[in-house]
Amino acid sequence: MKKPNYSVLFLFSLLLLCCNGQAQTTLTAETVVHRIKNNITTTWNEETVDTFKGGSSDSEITGIATTFLATLDVLKKAKAKGLNMIITHEPTFYNHYDTTNQFEGDPIVAAKKKYIKDNGLVVFRFHDHIHQTSPDGIFKGIISKLGWADYEQNQRPYINKLPKLTVAELGSQLKTTFNTPTIRIVGNPELNITNVGLVLGAAGSTSQIRSLQRDDVEVLVIGETHEWETVEYVRDAVTLGKKKALIIIGHANSEEAGMDYCAEWLKNFISEVPIEFVPAGDPFWTPQ
Repeated sequence: MKKPNYSVLFLFSLLLLCCNGQAQTTLTAETVVHRIKNNITTTWNEETVDTFKGGSSDSEITGIATTFLATLDVLKKAKAKGLNMIITHEPTFYNHYDTTNQFEGDPIVAAKKKYIKDNGLVVFRFHDHIHQTSPDGIFKGIISKLGWADYEQNQRPYINKLPKLTVAELGSQLKTTFNTPTIRIVGNPELNITNVGLVLGAAGSTSQIRSLQRDDVEVLVIGETHEWETVEYVRDAVTLGKKKALIIIGHANSEEAGMDYCAEWLKNFISEVPIEFVPAGDPFWTPQ
């Protein structure tokens, strides 16, 4: 009876171990989401917009891009970098729930869906739970970008006690920080202030006005608002002699840094693939 070749068996076993080890390190989109769920400090909601918007949850992930918005431009940049999973904060298809029934036959939506499919991309939205976890990742990122960590009052609404400056000076600082010409301000530019509230994104006038009603909020920095609501509340407050002002920096500017922070946060529990922040940028420009 021929004796087995133990050297061959050993090499075969070693090969199996290596293959099995490689299989175990395969990262799918579903695994990424599962790890996110395990690392937030809040319960995952059954009703949420934080769902897959394109691609398959079973897809093997080669890299992750975090972004404020999965614009077509961002998708192309992610593809070029070899990042086939895009984690976006805001909708991909132009409404909060990413419903596309109303876009039947629309060439823009069709082209975007085709690009995602043809290039094997996976798009996942991370909106509700990055805000609900502690710390709120979007605010964490924006506070870091502003350099206001030492001025936080550690409360909601987010209030920061800055060294004394005027509304105009604060506006100039924000314009420089976000490198944007589109900041708009309501109120007296020479008003001296120290207490600055932050209500980012499109939180709505109820939340914005509630913050402005506080005595410890002199100027409120927001992303965007209906112009006939919060804007006019502040304009009337100024007419009444109240120490109030409003600075509108744009939705993208107000939240994008949070997805930069998100990329660093993800690296704490995902190490198999590269993770990179891909900015969508401020869409607006102003004639010179």
